[in-house]
Amino acid sequence: MLRTLVAVGIACVAVGAHAQVSGNATLLSDYRFRGVSLSDDKPAAQASINFDALSSGWYAGGMLSSARVEQKDVAQLLGYGGYAQRLGADFSWEAGLTYSRFTGHDAYPYAEAYGGLAWKRLVARLYYTPDYFNSGVPAWYLDLDGSQPLSTHWYLFGHVGWLRRNGELSTDHTTRYRTDLHAGLGFTLKPFDFQLGWSGVLGSHGSSYFFGYPVDESVSRDAWIASLSYAW
Repeated sequence: MLRTLVAVGIACVAVGAHAQVSGNATLLSDYRFRGVSLSDDKPAAQASINFDALSSGWYAGGMLSSARVEQKDVAQLLGYGGYAQRLGADFSWEAGLTYSRFTGHDAYPYAEAYGGLAWKRLVARLYYTPDYFNSGVPAWYLDLDGSQPLSTHWYLFGHVGWLRRNGELSTDHTTRYRTDLHAGLGFTLKPFDFQLGWSGVLGSHGSSYFFGYPVDESVSRDAWIASLSYAW
């Protein structure tokens, strides 16, 4: 699946008259995915690449990140591909697929379908998977991301996400829902970008493992996170 998504991106570049290739490398004090630390509260390194066929609307890409699953150092591979179109000067829509897996014996592979709407600096996406982190349980995830420039180099950023876990509830848990937040301050001086923000989980009864995340029970529910990215 990951190879297919990347192949689609390469094909888009080959056939698009105005194709664009971009990428970045990032160092983080903690790799948080939807509010959950996939690096066991430890630093992580990431690299990503994106293929965007501007004339046709097709795009694809991938990310490689260091991670820790069940107290073991692994890597996460994430691929995606989709189609986007503008609905005027400020609006656009998109739809696509993602695929994630870890290296090692327990890969926790799963795919998601998503659709999204964007207005100026706000982006909302709805994701669905029938098998969240290979747990056998379907899940929906809705997120909203935005940013607001403060000056030429400084900006604010924010994210809120809402996860709904399907399937049966165990007697030790009382909710299917989980909300995560991430907000902070950024500084950009091309090609570098620095961010400092707070990430946390709100209103959740039940461990991260119950929601399908392959993480140790000792990981913190909230943290301050610093990151430094280099874009090309």
